[in-house]
Amino acid sequence: MKTRLIAITTLVLVLALPVALYAQETDPTSVVEAWQDAMNAGDADAALTFLAEDAFIKLVPPPMEGHDGVFEGKEAIRAWWENLYALNGTSTLSDCHANGETVTCILNYTDDSLQGIGVDSIDNEFVVIVRDGKIQTYTATTTPESLAKLQATMAALPETGGVAFPTYALVMAIGSLAVLGGLGLELLRRRLHQQG
Repeated sequence: MKTRLIAITTLVLVLALPVALYAQETDPTSVVEAWQDAMNAGDADAALTFLAEDAFIKLVPPPMEGHDGVFEGKEAIRAWWENLYALNGTSTLSDCHANGETVTCILNYTDDSLQGIGVDSIDNEFVVIVRDGKIQTYTATTTPESLAKLQATMAALPETGGVAFPTYALVMAIGSLAVLGGLGLELLRRRLHQQG
């Protein structure tokens, strides 16, 4: 009897193990956290393995003037991520909550150009849909507080009277803000016009 009980217990554990592993691999919060680790490692190939084949992402406000902020398909998403990697972009997730397939978090983002103009980071409301262990879509919406911080920083940039200093720094800063804060190329044109 004891041998039979041990055999049945062992069989139940062996059969339950793959189910438990599958549940861990497809747990929406675990998928999002593992994806975030790959992103911060700068490994686009690894990060892309967490996306569904028909995945799309949406950035609010749009990152560039004339763009709707939606990147569809892995190649378009990879191209977007390469922009972030070029700026040494990193992010952290906090306050994550799962409700079925939906994970909501605060995504705190920083990069070299933001820090170069004195903005430590920006926050985004981050909503991810995970189905069958793959990210179907995510939306990153810059918080009103972060948008206000970016706008105040831009307004405080020094006027240079034609000195060469701001050209590189200003292009990097405004490029980053356009990408992340939705200020767009119009702000760049206005700022350069003021200098000229």
